[in-house]
Amino acid sequence: MTITRPTREQILQVAVDLAQKFAARAAQHDAAGTFPHENYADLRTSGYPLLSVPAEFGGWGATLYEAVLAQEQLAMGDGSTALAIGMHVQTIGAAAESRSWANGMFPRLCAEIVRRGALVNSCATEPELGSPSHGGAPKTMARLEGDCWIINGHKTFASLAPELDYFIVTAAFTAEDGSLKAGRFLVERQAAIQIVPTWDALGMRGTGSYDLYLQGARAPREALLSSAPISLADPSKPNINAWFTLIISAVYLGVAAAAQQTALRYAHERVPTALGKPIALLESIQHRLGEGELALKTARAMLYHTAMRWDSEPEARTRMSDALIACKLAVTNAAIQVVNHAMRAVGGASMTHALPLERYYRDVQAGLFHPPSDDNGLLMLGKLALAQL
Repeated sequence: MTITRPTREQILQVAVDLAQKFAARAAQHDAAGTFPHENYADLRTSGYPLLSVPAEFGGWGATLYEAVLAQEQLAMGDGSTALAIGMHVQTIGAAAESRSWANGMFPRLCAEIVRRGALVNSCATEPELGSPSHGGAPKTMARLEGDCWIINGHKTFASLAPELDYFIVTAAFTAEDGSLKAGRFLVERQAAIQIVPTWDALGMRGTGSYDLYLQGARAPREALLSSAPISLADPSKPNINAWFTLIISAVYLGVAAAAQQTALRYAHERVPTALGKPIALLESIQHRLGEGELALKTARAMLYHTAMRWDSEPEARTRMSDALIACKLAVTNAAIQVVNHAMRAVGGASMTHALPLERYYRDVQAGLFHPPSDDNGLLMLGKLALAQL
């Protein structure tokens, strides 16, 4: 049953309940590299796709901080599902905040989410283009024929693809003045969009980050959400999407928290015959777990503070690029540290499939590759600090 405008406590309880269901399926889907369709049936039934839909359109109207809390809990059950649904959550959350979509498309999409739990993600990455955060012209092309856009191209890393109802596709098109522009088009799922299951990765194996081939995909004239001249990104002026950055960070924090909980339980339960007592009583184990706890709590404090500041200080958002970059780098790297400490505390058993730690270890590595990467993020932080001085 869908909860209408739930409290923060109700949102978190939904996330906790879902996480418990996902955790029971995670190892099987990870081993087989299969997509957990049943998780999305549960998500839709719970109303979770409404998380960041504004209350005025019938959604839950969660703040960024509340979405971060929910995503962290969800990731403790299954990082892949949390990461994939997080793409939907951040896409809607960012659009709700900016209200920049043209032609009334945002309330129309929200109505579909409320009506049937529709899911959406932005599909911009291409084989030649690489990450769209670096700028450049997409090879995907759109042309207007009458009142319909015809779109052809190839997209990669389209997370959540097996369950998506809508795709936000970045494509180049020729404007009325003859200039080449890059546009974002809201395209409904159709036969002209071929989804190819190419995702066979080290970690986050259940995200369904497949390739898309658009072969004459059609979208109405009003599906053009926004457009801009094609240009290279300016590293001195980073354009950081707070919803993407913090939602993604929350997922990796949740995976790390699950690893810490696994190690804590193992330390209480593991009683070597030579020791005759739980390894939790050993100072070496306590110290190792303390290292993980410190990294976890530090990252969590930074993430929560940044999200709450974003919500409470809208006038400061244009000056928060450095805080968002620092948060992403700190949290994703801390997640890796937490899992490493958990595995060292557990020992050789952490390498086996008997425990989920080896899956957590593989999953947290993916956090390094979401933009901004460590190298680009540090460069941007340095440039911003120099400019502020």
